[in-house]
Amino acid sequence: MDIRNSIIREIKYKVENINFNDLLIESVSADKGDYCLPCFAMAKELKENPNKIANDISSTVNVGGIVEKCEVVGGYVNFFLNRDVVSAEIIKDILADSMQYTDGDGKTICIDYSSVNLAKYMHIGHLKNTIIGESIARICEALGYKVIRINYIGDYGTPFGKIIAGYEMWGNKADVDKRGIDALQELYVKFNQEAQNDPTLDDKAREIFKQIEMKDPHYYAIYQWVIDIAVKEAERLLGILGIKFDSWRGESYYSEKLDDVVGYLQNKGLTKVSEGALVVDLEDYDMPPCLIRRSDGASLYATRDIAAAIDRYNTYHFDQMFYVTGHEQMLHFKQFFKVLDLAGEEFANNLEHIHYGLFSLPTGKISSRLGKQATLVDIMDYAHAKAEEVIKDRTFNILTPEEVADKVARSALNYSALKVEVGKDCVFDIDKAFSFEGETAPYMQYTYTRIESILRKAKDMNLSEVKVDYSALNSTEAFELLKACNGLKLTIVNAYTKREPSIIVKRAMDICKTLNKFYTNTKVLGGSNSEIMAKIELLQCVKKTLAVLFRLMCIDTLIEM
Repeated sequence: MDIRNSIIREIKYKVENINFNDLLIESVSADKGDYCLPCFAMAKELKENPNKIANDISSTVNVGGIVEKCEVVGGYVNFFLNRDVVSAEIIKDILADSMQYTDGDGKTICIDYSSVNLAKYMHIGHLKNTIIGESIARICEALGYKVIRINYIGDYGTPFGKIIAGYEMWGNKADVDKRGIDALQELYVKFNQEAQNDPTLDDKAREIFKQIEMKDPHYYAIYQWVIDIAVKEAERLLGILGIKFDSWRGESYYSEKLDDVVGYLQNKGLTKVSEGALVVDLEDYDMPPCLIRRSDGASLYATRDIAAAIDRYNTYHFDQMFYVTGHEQMLHFKQFFKVLDLAGEEFANNLEHIHYGLFSLPTGKISSRLGKQATLVDIMDYAHAKAEEVIKDRTFNILTPEEVADKVARSALNYSALKVEVGKDCVFDIDKAFSFEGETAPYMQYTYTRIESILRKAKDMNLSEVKVDYSALNSTEAFELLKACNGLKLTIVNAYTKREPSIIVKRAMDICKTLNKFYTNTKVLGGSNSEIMAKIELLQCVKKTLAVLFRLMCIDTLIEM
């Protein structure tokens, strides 16, 4: 229900150059009404006393429908809504809403996120990158966009020469086949340690990677084997987080297209030689030159990203392309976006970099396999153990404890990546993340299970034919809960427009907090059947709304907990 416009339709006071929609706001407390209209901006425009304007407006308001009454207080018009009318309308709208919107009209959005580096363990940074990207993907889908999920994997470069060199010197196939990524990472770490004392090892790694680029049968076969192991592990971890990608094309795929990109930019007259390197001069745009090819002939990230952007447009004909990465890559994206723009690619204006702040763990919380940065698999193992610990004393009738622990662990991790605004730094305290009190995923999941429990009990009460008495929702707690659930689409649109999943998180948390206040002051299954039915319909609305919000922020719903 569009409460704001419904109120404005009841105001018959008209004045040029004043849009009530821009001025009407929700009241800060129930004793000041549900919405209020400050008249100070109009006073400046009309050169009249704001209190007089407020009284003039109040005298024109139709009361008795959606507006029960209005009062003038110090230059404000306070609107008190007819709770019976509004409650019935909001419930009707929510229960009839398919929650599938068509704003996107089937347009295609490609989202590049996760960007797993296959030469290394996935780490905590990948968690934030991946979940922000996935949440934005789900928000886009909720609005009717077709989303292509792209994991632009790091599967190219000298690090793979190091892994293979280490394998040939110290490894064996049976061990790698058995232990997979752990065995490969041990070889990688050992190689780097040994290379500190023997610099010729780095030359050996570079030579091996050169052989890989030339597709030498021996080394290229080992390289493909290593990549296959790393991709399967990445798919496994991402699968635990509930993430699947449509494309895994990485750096190696575009390495064969780089000469075409260089020729393309040269033909456009965009390149010049600077200190032996090939660059695109961006001085006129207050940016340093974009390096296209180094003086030794090697390509750079910008070259590969330009190749990837062109390939993706030719493949998917996207309407928008989002790149989700950290703040530190802002200049890189500005540069290659501008190069594509200068080349005359119309889609360049539809490229967007969504950059996020740092994401870290408190020192010493989780020991790392590498002794420095906590790996994602360590964090996930710890999270699962923590989830089992916090639910071990609870009872289960439908789902097994193991299934519940999986969903609690995954949701706690996913929520941690979204709870603050995308651009802000965040320290993730994994122990606090599993509390059933405060702003956590388990708190929200438990709130959802309380709804499920009450609705199950209500099924045995034969209420389906009962006439609903919406006056049962006249309490401040019930009415605030209804208003919190109202206007879901506007929240999703706002999160999409701002590329900000934390808007979804805040809305879901507000609903959960308001619902728990409602429980404190209301016996849902108490009173007449007509009153109970009104409260049941309210909970059905809350459940439906939370289910959508949970999905958008990558949190699992639970039936019991």
